Amino acid sequence: MNSGIPPHNMDDQSSLMGYKNLSDIELYLMLNGGGSSAHYGLNILYKRYSARIYSYCRKILGEIQATDDIFQETFVRFYEMGVLGREVQNIQGYLLKIARNLCLNEKQKKYNSTKISLENFEFPSFDTPYEQTELNRLIATALEMLPDDYKEVLVLREMHGYSYNEIADIVETTMPIVRTRIYRAKQKIRVILAPFIDDLYRS
Repeated sequence: MNSGIPPHNMDDQSSLMGYKNLSDIELYLMLNGGGSSAHYGLNILYKRYSARIYSYCRKILGEIQATDDIFQETFVRFYEMGVLGREVQNIQGYLLKIARNLCLNEKQKKYNSTKISLENFEFPSFDTPYEQTELNRLIATALEMLPDDYKEVLVLREMHGYSYNEIADIVETTMPIVRTRIYRAKQKIRVILAPFIDDLYRS
């Protein structure tokens, strides 16, 4: 696969010395437009954050091959956005956002499921398959409207069955914070879907 990242010598340490003390944002701005300066900026940012990103992908995906593919794709997309001049304020946060979305998409594709148990949202039950299908579709839509940190933990818990402790380890936070995020995610979905559920229930 042609990643769009310019070829370079990763051992060109002498050329990197002049850039290693630059801030993340300064290095990211070097990506704009591509070229040799983009190579140096990407190289240093890769050295700073590759271990963190790889560890995150590995914890979510488990499989080495899938991890390697998503890890590579994360930096490809990061580089492409930098070349295009997309504004970013938090480099590590942006890399994690790319990795998170790619990982969750990969998990969803693998298990071929976008369903979350309806019992977890205390919605009324519906009698017809159409209504149940429509409710599942609405939940999937609402899920995409959640903040990333809420969506992440809810999907890991409800779609893929990770324990609270496992999720806390994956996202590198505490179990109480995971529980709080999942609770708030469910609350937000209930609020988002309330008018649609009323319509379905009355129909």
